[in-house]
Amino acid sequence: MSSMTMAYRSLTRRKARTILSISGIIVGVTMILVLLSLAAGTSSSTTNLLRSVVTAQITVTNSTTPSLSGFTPPPGATAFQISSGGAPPSGGGQYFIGNGAPGGSFEAFIGGSSTTIPESDATTIAGLKGVYAVSPQLSTSGYVDNNTVLLYGIIPASFTEATTGLDIVNGSMLTSGNEVVLNNVLAQNLGISVGSNVTLSYNALNSTNPAGTPYTVVGVYSAGSTFGPTSRTAYIPLSNAQNISGNQGLVSEIDVKASNPSLVHSVASEVQNSISGVTASTGSSVASEASLSSSLAIFFIMMGMVALLAGGFGVTNTMIMSISERTREIGTLRAIGAHQRQVMRIVMGESLLIGAVGALSGAIIGIIIALILPFFSSSISTIGLFGGLLGGRLSTALIPTDILLSIALGVVVSVLAGIYPAMRASRMKPEEALRYG
Repeated sequence: MSSMTMAYRSLTRRKARTILSISGIIVGVTMILVLLSLAAGTSSSTTNLLRSVVTAQITVTNSTTPSLSGFTPPPGATAFQISSGGAPPSGGGQYFIGNGAPGGSFEAFIGGSSTTIPESDATTIAGLKGVYAVSPQLSTSGYVDNNTVLLYGIIPASFTEATTGLDIVNGSMLTSGNEVVLNNVLAQNLGISVGSNVTLSYNALNSTNPAGTPYTVVGVYSAGSTFGPTSRTAYIPLSNAQNISGNQGLVSEIDVKASNPSLVHSVASEVQNSISGVTASTGSSVASEASLSSSLAIFFIMMGMVALLAGGFGVTNTMIMSISERTREIGTLRAIGAHQRQVMRIVMGESLLIGAVGALSGAIIGIIIALILPFFSSSISTIGLFGGLLGGRLSTALIPTDILLSIALGVVVSVLAGIYPAMRASRMKPEEALRYG
């Protein structure tokens, strides 16, 4: 008779104790599988949440650092100073000289090709692994009703996807055509509201430049600042900004959002390796974004492991008690010639059977619970942390590797729990065991 057959018969003779041992493993495996599915679902929900609330994590710009060596001031400019228009955005743009009118070699140097990159780079970046969204952007100087502003040329759909978009306080976002969205401070200072028509131009309107292009104000946004450069900004479609500034096919920067916060640095490295002449900068909050997603998963996994270990202790206790009750039986086996290894294999076989049955049963129950849990959780998860993270509903995701991992852990824990009882049983001396009880 094989060791596994004897182990099976031993377990079936003590059905109540066997069921209790298997129940401990079932509970542990069920909990760890459900929690792993919650971790996977929460990770996905957290990633989606971060995508919607976190701005672009990578900014791709020209890697060339402009130099003022050999620069000749434009005619009429007595000093290099930033006018009331303010400083250009970090991705590029033009400086205003002296009286606020752009011009001369300085403008061409700062706002021209030395600080721009090809718009086609955005297509290359979009094809890289781990990239979720890409948005090219051109920043340039301009005039709204003859008032100096910083113009941002964007593609509305991709801009909203790659960044958090604009905080529109009145009106709507850009769609297409000659539409403009103004900063609320600028709109207030100019007495402009949604629906107003304004004139946009690249140079100040005067006798030598009397023309401008009519635009419709479709929205007013808030940048959170009432002074400085951000208070004199306007957004228009990218193609319009390129036509106004003469930078067709060029952009100042490309905003990139990774599919997962943990991939940000690898995506940034891949961008720089794939495209020459650019710098891919990452934000300082990237590490915290990635840790938020992984911390929740670790939390759930640790809870599941605690439950599984509790089940393992139950198996150990059951096996020790079983051996105590079977001291004479073990002594008889030793007396008729059973070796220590045979006794150990029998006890270990019992642990393996308990673990296998418990793990498989726990996995089945865990799958069922993971599938039905989201349908019963909407009223619970609308409050507190989970309501904010998961949109009012617990989210689960069953991954084959998680199911196999849960089963394997259940079996391994049960087998490990049987090692000490098996060693104890195999070391019994036949004469002492036969005198027991």
